[in-house]
Amino acid sequence: MEPLKEMYSKEWALYFGKILHKVDPKIPADQFPKKLFNSKWNQLELKERISSIATVLLQFWGDEPLRLGQNTLQIISVLREEGVPDFNFLYIFLNDLFSEPSRFDFNFVMEHLEEVTVFSSSEFVIRHYYHHDFDKTFKQMKRWANHPNEFVRRLASEGSRPFLPWGIGIPKIKADPGLHLPILETLWDDQSETVRRSVANHLNDISKINPEIVLNFCKSRMGKNPKLDISLKHSLRTLLKKGNPKALAMFDYKSNWKPKTIKLELKKKTVSIGQYLDFEIEISSDHKQVSKIRLEYKIGFLLANGTISKKVFQIGEKPISKNSSIKLAKKHSFKPITTKTYYPGKHLLVIVANGKEWISKEFILKET
Repeated sequence: MEPLKEMYSKEWALYFGKILHKVDPKIPADQFPKKLFNSKWNQLELKERISSIATVLLQFWGDEPLRLGQNTLQIISVLREEGVPDFNFLYIFLNDLFSEPSRFDFNFVMEHLEEVTVFSSSEFVIRHYYHHDFDKTFKQMKRWANHPNEFVRRLASEGSRPFLPWGIGIPKIKADPGLHLPILETLWDDQSETVRRSVANHLNDISKINPEIVLNFCKSRMGKNPKLDISLKHSLRTLLKKGNPKALAMFDYKSNWKPKTIKLELKKKTVSIGQYLDFEIEISSDHKQVSKIRLEYKIGFLLANGTISKKVFQIGEKPISKNSSIKLAKKHSFKPITTKTYYPGKHLLVIVANGKEWISKEFILKET
C-alpha cells in the first residue's frame, strides 16, 4: 500500500496549479509545482509536505490577510465545482494558512475557519488559537457546538480533545480535562454519527487522565438508545481494555468471573514476519448462570531496547452457560505496516477475559 504522503503527487500538483490559476490568473498554472517540488521533497513526511504546500501558498498571498482569506474560500468554491467533496483530508493544508494567530484578526479567522472546516477539518489549526487566546477560543467552540453544520459542530469537540493525534498539546486542557464537558453534553447524542464519534474520542481521551469523569458521564446516559450506547461504549474503550471494574459492569461484564478451565494452543511456535500467528482458545465454565464474557488477547511485542510492550486486540463478546465450553480460532497478522516496526525475537500472547489475564504463551517472531 502506497504511503499516504504520496497523495500529493506531481499529477495532483499540476491539477492544483490550474485551480490556483483560476482563482488568481497572475499565478501561472505551472508555478505551484515548480515551487513545491524542491530537492528536499522526497525526504519529507506527510505532515512536512502539508506544511510545505501551505508555505508555497503563503508566498503568493501571505502578506495580505484579507486576500489570503478570500482566495482560500475561492479555492474551496472552485474545487467544489470540480466535484471535490467536503470533509476532504487532502486539502487540510488550507487550514495551515491560518496557523499563526498573531498575524490575523481573531474574528476574521474564526469566520473563515467556520467555512474551511466544512471542506477540510480545522481541528489542528484551532489549537494554535487556544494557545494564543484560550478564553476567546473556548467561547467560540461553545458557540460552534450549536452550529447547524455537522462538521462545524464536530470541530467544537475534535479540536478541543486532550490528546488529539497530530495536534499540538494544550496544557490547560490536560490539567482540567472536564473543561469541555458543556460541549460534550451538547453533542453526545448529536444526530450526526461523525459528531458522536468525535465526542466518544474526546471522552476516551479524558478517561486517560480522569476516569471518573467519563464513568459518571456514561453511566447517567446509558440505556437511552442502542445507537447512543454504541458511542458511549466507544468512549469507554480504554477503560474496558484496562479492565476497569466500573466500566465492565456497565455492560454486564463481571470482573470477578473466573473460568473453570482455559486452554491456549499455538499452531506454530515460530512465525515469520509477513505471516499469521494462528491460535485456538477453549474456555469452560461452572457458574450457575449464563456468563457474559468479553474476550481479548494481548500481543507482547519485543521492542528495540529488548523490553516487551503489550497491545490489546478484541476478540468479541461470548455468552457461556454452566457446564459448557466455547472454542474459537483466531489469527494475528504480522504483515508489515507503515505504523509498526517488528523486531525478531521472543514475543508473548496473552488471553484476557473480562479484563483479566488468564493464560499466556511465548512464540518466536523471525525475519522472512
